[in-house]
Amino acid sequence: MLNSSLVDDYVNWLRKQYHVNKLGNSEEIITPFTNSIGDNITIYVSPNPDGSITLTDDFDTLGDLEMMGINLSVPTREKYLKNILKDYEIECVDKELFITGDKIDFPKMKQDLVEAIIHIDDLFMTRKENVSNIFKEEVYNYFDKNDFGGLKTYKPYGASGNDYVVDYTIPQKNDRPFRFINFTNTSSFSNIATAGAMYGDISNGQDYNLNNSEFIIIYNSEQSNPSGKSINIAAQYNLKLVPWDDKKKILTLK
Repeated sequence: MLNSSLVDDYVNWLRKQYHVNKLGNSEEIITPFTNSIGDNITIYVSPNPDGSITLTDDFDTLGDLEMMGINLSVPTREKYLKNILKDYEIECVDKELFITGDKIDFPKMKQDLVEAIIHIDDLFMTRKENVSNIFKEEVYNYFDKNDFGGLKTYKPYGASGNDYVVDYTIPQKNDRPFRFINFTNTSSFSNIATAGAMYGDISNGQDYNLNNSEFIIIYNSEQSNPSGKSINIAAQYNLKLVPWDDKKKILTLK
């Protein structure tokens, strides 16, 4: 258990990390906590005619997320945002986050607003490239845990002489062909068509062909499912589409 002197030391240190600036009738409080773009989270405190006070982020949190390409109108993000606002009793009007209450409740109000901002800022991790990287790591971890025995980021050559990067390759063994496996967070037509062209070049090379190899795309079925157009182009290129939530089918690839 921490003794009181350690707690006091921490509180004193933390207090020194805050900076307060007077802005007319309001105060700017620069906290020691940072957001996804490395800026210190800043809140503003203003008095109201009835004697209460309002703490606001001055539109920074949602504005920064949109600036970084986060579409806040996506249903899953909207739901996440609403849940955070409800949990911390924060209001949101025209993308401004704020909370109003009595001066005596300032410590809790400040804590609730800052925590809400930190949680909402986590939406940055749902940006496309971040989600894609997280999904790939999840698949890699699953393959390692279940001993698929393959190679990460293998680089086969195609008939054109170009080399390609394949997320995972399982070597040929007995009746099992070479298995080239790519992971995609979205099963869009363009992603599948690009993968098909790559596999077409690889299978026409000297080392691999349609008799000794197969190309598989594991797609994030929690994000989306392939359209009819995507399924057609996959069939044209002899691609196998496997949803991430079908673990039974994925295990048969070993």
